Amino acid sequence: MGEPSEMQAKYIFWTVLIGIFFLLILSLVAIFAFRHSSNPAETIVAVLGAVTGVLGTLVGYVAGQAGKERADQRATRAERQLSAVIDRSAPGIFEQAKKAYPELFKE
Repeated sequence: MGEPSEMQAKYIFWTVLIGIFFLLILSLVAIFAFRHSSNPAETIVAVLGAVTGVLGTLVGYVAGQAGKERADQRATRAERQLSAVIDRSAPGIFEQAKKAYPELFKE
């Protein structure tokens, strides 16, 4: 589990770094391109606002995928642990649990 999360952290880091670099370049281009417009501040903010929204969504998606994968791994491990406990328990323990906690066994 240590290896995938380390690789995912690198992906997130590089995604953020590339996004910041891209935003810096775009800021400079926007400043020079719109400096003679009638209202340069509003135009530059509008252009950069759209780009930062897309970059924020991309970084959130990459980070969310890393979290989802870890949650899936934990759920799989919990299911395997439950199966191991049920296999080693007294006969009928599963039915007793279903009777005691019916809300947990609804699909």
